[in-house]
Amino acid sequence: MGVSWSLGSWLPVLRRLPGEARGQVALTIDDAPNPDTTPALLDLLDRHGAKATFFLSGCRAEPNRAIVADMVARGHAVYAHGWEHVRLDKAGPDRLRADMAACEALLTEFRPTPSPYLVRLPQNGGYRNSLVHRTLAAWMPGCQFAHWGLSTEDHLISTRCASESDVERECAAEVARLEADPRLEGAVVLMHDQPINERPGAAFKPAVTITLMRLLLQALDRRGLVSVPMVPAPGAAWWTRYALV
Repeated sequence: MGVSWSLGSWLPVLRRLPGEARGQVALTIDDAPNPDTTPALLDLLDRHGAKATFFLSGCRAEPNRAIVADMVARGHAVYAHGWEHVRLDKAGPDRLRADMAACEALLTEFRPTPSPYLVRLPQNGGYRNSLVHRTLAAWMPGCQFAHWGLSTEDHLISTRCASESDVERECAAEVARLEADPRLEGAVVLMHDQPINERPGAAFKPAVTITLMRLLLQALDRRGLVSVPMVPAPGAAWWTRYALV
């Protein structure tokens, strides 16, 4: 995508785990929690000794507080993903701050506010927008953008499904693609818990969410990899404040 320039506004943008991260990946899950899928995801992660990073939508977390508490109790990292699933980079600084603050206020019921804070806005909006970076830095000093290096493309899988057998086949194909990718070790991997979108195939979203996690965790076992919580980068070169690559 080239280089984006700013007058010193860029926050760190993370696409991989810091350091060599041997034997590790970071599974990051947007749009949770959902009562018909999240508990199954947590059980699968436990079964494989894996930890994940969840970016929670406040509108889903508010009525499902017990699930948020369970996420934290099981050792997973949780961060705000805004309140409603809207493009906060296009909604203006006031709405951006208000939505992130409201979601984080809810999450503080279950764990202290992490510092440095990892940010992922809906649709990853604004990660190349200097006003968004400045707004987030004012809201949560020292925060970092949690981008990703690999995507499961799970927001599209249900659109290709007309039956449960389609779900298994389509999820298996995506997992095979990721398992064969030489960049998998150390990668930050994007997933969703029933992605919030208006695409066709909504009836298959729960099955896709659970099936994909099951198959991906099995693939990580085969590769000798384990999922760990995403962590902030320990530092960044001075020039990265000016040039985002």
